[in-house]
Amino acid sequence: MARNACFLPGTDRAFEERIIEYRQQKRKDVLAFRKAVSEYYPDKKILEISRKSDNSLGVRLSAVNLKLDGYPLECVYQSSKHFEGDGRFDFLLYEKPEYARKYVRDNAFGDVICFVYNGMLFNRHPKTMFYDYIYIKAVCQSGIDLSKLLEYGAFTDIDFNPAVSYNCQARSCAILVHLLKNGTLNHHLSSVDSFRELYRGNPYLI
Repeated sequence: MARNACFLPGTDRAFEERIIEYRQQKRKDVLAFRKAVSEYYPDKKILEISRKSDNSLGVRLSAVNLKLDGYPLECVYQSSKHFEGDGRFDFLLYEKPEYARKYVRDNAFGDVICFVYNGMLFNRHPKTMFYDYIYIKAVCQSGIDLSKLLEYGAFTDIDFNPAVSYNCQARSCAILVHLLKNGTLNHHLSSVDSFRELYRGNPYLI
């Protein structure tokens, strides 16, 4: 049996999360996972967000296809990390995403103490907050018709492994839909403190 997470836009909170077990017919089986999710949420339309998605919208929403301020999202993420001892790799903003990820993995020293993007400082907790923020900003800049996201009630990412990682584009997209439904997108993107409001009292925080 395989395990993965499904994310839903919340009503009283930004998102809800459920770990679902499913039987794989093959590695990274999107259809098998979707079937398992639909058994829990038969009334919700499910969108897989990854390069493996069978929906063109899900492919476009994959983080590898998104840019923020003209730069690959992965490069923005890696170049924004501040490590213990004031370590930062600003130059990674201009590199290829695969190189940026590998460079940080091979050369980073100490823990990430914060993220700095566009003059905004994000603490490392909640752990997913900075990634959620830049992902949502990138989707807003992508030209994707955001109203199409409102058709979906659950989001998955077959490549996400909750046992070894915490950032997930499906979670970020669920938060975006929550903001769209509540008409608070601009408010929560306006500042770090405004975005942090989304995480208060959420039992699914890491």
